[in-house]
Amino acid sequence: MSKEKNSAQKQKVFLLGILAVVLVVLFVYIIFLPAFSGGPVYSRQTMCGKNLHKIGIAIRHYANDNNNKYPAVNKWCDLLVKYEKVAEKQFVCPSIREGRSHYAMNPNCEPNSPEDVVLLFETKGGWNRYGGVEIITFENHKGKGCNVLFNNGRVEFVKPEQISKLKWKAE
Repeated sequence: MSKEKNSAQKQKVFLLGILAVVLVVLFVYIIFLPAFSGGPVYSRQTMCGKNLHKIGIAIRHYANDNNNKYPAVNKWCDLLVKYEKVAEKQFVCPSIREGRSHYAMNPNCEPNSPEDVVLLFETKGGWNRYGGVEIITFENHKGKGCNVLFNNGRVEFVKPEQISKLKWKAE
């Protein structure tokens, strides 16, 4: 009887061990599933949009303190860092690790421009970059699109086929 009892205990311990291994594997799978399913790409895209949104708020604060004028386009990053205390890391798209800033300012956008005029957009690495559609990039998010901040503070992820619908100047 003692051998049967001992064998039954060994089976229970074995089954509990198997169950523990299965639970650990399942836990690891759930935790790391986003890393293999494209989850982080989406979260980096979202973080990039949040960076643009925060920079947009800083630009509005700057304008409020400077006679309703946006920062000069040739030194907009410098001015936001200096006067609005924007951290330099906010100028970096989380999908790209190279470059000091991945955003550019539209020189044709002013505080009184229509709300749907592009204010900031993604571009290749640089600092104090400014321009228009000619320097926009979709490479930061594997060609799927880019984040754009409009004059009303709204951020939108724009696909390449939607680029022609963006407004770059007040009409």
